[in-house]
Amino acid sequence: MTQLTRLDPSHLPAIITLHHRVIADLPPGNAASETDQFFADHLDACGQIFGAFDGDRLMAYCVLGLPRETDPNFGTDHHLPPDQLGKVAHIDGVAVDPQWRGQGWQRRMVEHRIEIARKCGRTIALSTVAPTNFPSLISTVSTGHAIHGLIAKFGGNRFLLRRDIGPDQDAKFPSAPDRAIWCASDDLATCRKLLDDGLIGLFCQSSPHGTAPRIGWVPAIPA
Repeated sequence: MTQLTRLDPSHLPAIITLHHRVIADLPPGNAASETDQFFADHLDACGQIFGAFDGDRLMAYCVLGLPRETDPNFGTDHHLPPDQLGKVAHIDGVAVDPQWRGQGWQRRMVEHRIEIARKCGRTIALSTVAPTNFPSLISTVSTGHAIHGLIAKFGGNRFLLRRDIGPDQDAKFPSAPDRAIWCASDDLATCRKLLDDGLIGLFCQSSPHGTAPRIGWVPAIPA
């Protein structure tokens, strides 16, 4: 099986090339367009980047953000108290070459970053996904991240997702209960109402013919 390896500054040009190749094929607003400096910083200073190769060619990469005290922190979008911001890990950008799609790379790269984040002492994994980025949404929710919010960010709408990853907190994958309320991920008015009503999006079902997946909403469990 192809291994994920931690990338270093020598891989920066390949990361940037793959990023722009993938972004060019996506509808506007579906993924953040990152700067070269973002990737350079996340190779070491405020995160780690992992990649998989076909020979010498980078075919997939994923970014793990480990924000420092002065760095932007997704926890502020979740209104986390200051003493929890240092526990946050960002499950950030991913790119997979079209030749490698459909092989479960997004899910595998989420799980890999969760394990590294734990080793770095982080206990709260936060991510953002556009409601219309169907593959990323399905992959991220299927790895135990729940939708806790919906805001304008990165030039489009973004679901705010959270998974607690402390030493005694394994992801649970229960079946959707009968009481779950379902709506399409791109039905933003309904999604916002359900979030305002105190529900979280814990389940995600694929839909046929490339249409929006359905999100299953249940009441949030009080902390």
